[in-house]
Amino acid sequence: MTDLKYYLIHLRPKTFLPSFVFALTGYALNPLKTNWPVDLVILFIIYSVLLFGGTCALNTHVDQDEGPLNFLDNPPPKPKYLGHFGIALMLIACAWSWGFGPYFFWSAVSALVLSYAYSGRVPGVRWRGKEVGGVDLFIDAAGCGIVGIIMGATVSGAEPTLRTWGIGVLFTLTVAGSYAATQIFQLKESDTYASARNFSSLLGAARALRVGALMLVVGWLGVAAIVFCDLKTETVPTPSWIGYAVFSVLFWRGVYLCLRWARAPFVNATPQFKGVIFTLLGARLFWIFAEWYKLP
Repeated sequence: MTDLKYYLIHLRPKTFLPSFVFALTGYALNPLKTNWPVDLVILFIIYSVLLFGGTCALNTHVDQDEGPLNFLDNPPPKPKYLGHFGIALMLIACAWSWGFGPYFFWSAVSALVLSYAYSGRVPGVRWRGKEVGGVDLFIDAAGCGIVGIIMGATVSGAEPTLRTWGIGVLFTLTVAGSYAATQIFQLKESDTYASARNFSSLLGAARALRVGALMLVVGWLGVAAIVFCDLKTETVPTPSWIGYAVFSVLFWRGVYLCLRWARAPFVNATPQFKGVIFTLLGARLFWIFAEWYKLP
């Protein structure tokens, strides 16, 4: 029973709800919400528990890290077959996804492939995806961005529109913008790219945060442009405008927090990481509300 408990803890349950925001973003764009309670339960289990949790388990197994992890400050001992467990969960997610249409299925398969490309070892390839600065950024942003959004947008059988793809790409860019925040609190000030191979050590912590802030700004500008283009063809209800406004205020606060953190990236890094991430996730929730109200 202890081993089973450790397997489940290493899925990092505290990530389930934050990761669900990525898929919920897509569901807000879904025009077929008549069965939304069932859709959301299925989406939560497949995306957040099986795919996201399985990814966390695989990553922990291969990394052999000691000390705090994202959303797991005091990790327990790693069970022997933790990586196999993670892959098994992701395969279950892919098999289950078969019944929800090709977009949903292939998005789930993409999540599995990205997960292994990020954490797994391939014979003949020296570095894993997460050990190549820039590649790690792309994989993480795709899995937490476009993949989750398309799964949310298609779980009920709808096909993604051009607007959905556009929003998906732009929010993928904003995920990339917040990526440095998830790495820096695990780095030491003395780390170099040779000792800690990732996007943040490649650029340097301060520069990575500033580049991230730039990606956040570009992503926001793109999303704002799409929303204003909507005015040409439809009337946006007042509650949606309020949602968009609060989204923007919180989002720009997230940009500010990134830039402030860049002044001293190794001072109080964990609280600053949480401040950036939860501010941006909170912003996204108001965007989801605005879209859902507009397209119930």
